[in-house]
Amino acid sequence: MPATPPDRALGELELAEAAPVPAQRKGSLGEALERLLLGAASVAALVLVWWLLHLIFGTMLMPDPVATIREVLAILLSGTFLVEMAASLRRVLVGFVLAMVVSIPLGIAMGTLRRAEGFFQVPMILGLTVPGLIWALLAIMFFGLSEVSAYFAVAITIMPMLAINIWQGAKSLDKDLMDMSNAFQTGIPSKVMDVILPQLLSHILAATRYGLGLAWKVVVVVEIFGFSSGIGYQIMRAFNLFSMKSVLAWAITFLVVMIFIEFGVIGFLEARATAWRPKAEVWRR
Repeated sequence: MPATPPDRALGELELAEAAPVPAQRKGSLGEALERLLLGAASVAALVLVWWLLHLIFGTMLMPDPVATIREVLAILLSGTFLVEMAASLRRVLVGFVLAMVVSIPLGIAMGTLRRAEGFFQVPMILGLTVPGLIWALLAIMFFGLSEVSAYFAVAITIMPMLAINIWQGAKSLDKDLMDMSNAFQTGIPSKVMDVILPQLLSHILAATRYGLGLAWKVVVVVEIFGFSSGIGYQIMRAFNLFSMKSVLAWAITFLVVMIFIEFGVIGFLEARATAWRPKAEVWRR
């Protein structure tokens, strides 16, 4: 059988590699459109359930969805929304950053050092089981109704969950890469930045997603207990007025911002940070 000329073989290989690209792009566009339609369908289903509950329980307990959406638009267009959301966002972000500063080195140490794992494992598990409500109450008792109490409550509540997530990721580091870094006598800073953190990126992003979601809940609880600003304060104020429509409207504005952060910020950063990785083909129906 005659051998294939090198130039011809190289050309066929280039064509074979280039041909699937348009199909993949079309597939990606179709998948994105399908996810968008499914998301819209899920929102429509929730609104339908809401409307049915409105018909069953009446306006007093379950306000009209249309009237509530109008209330949401009024809140979004008012200057109050920006002020209250900025206060809650500041508390969430400061507490989250404080927790991350502790969780990343602690998780890496627990995943790579047996003694660190044995020493910190029990406190992390215990901290994970303490409800955020308890931490919120303790923070207010220690620091009073101040910004410090909100920062502390958020940081101490989400820190164990972040550390455990990173700890589990550090336990699955590639042994060959670690041995290679040891063979080249790589310094600790370089080993962490060039070998460990790139492998932990997906775990850190997952911890970020869960941590921010939990931080929002803690902040709202802290603000409900007596703060004079923030989304939680506005929800408590509407509750004191027994205005279910206002409670739901402020809750919806809170959810809209969370969805934007999830898909507009975290999703974008995740796509950019993991663009270099080959897409893994998994079996799915």
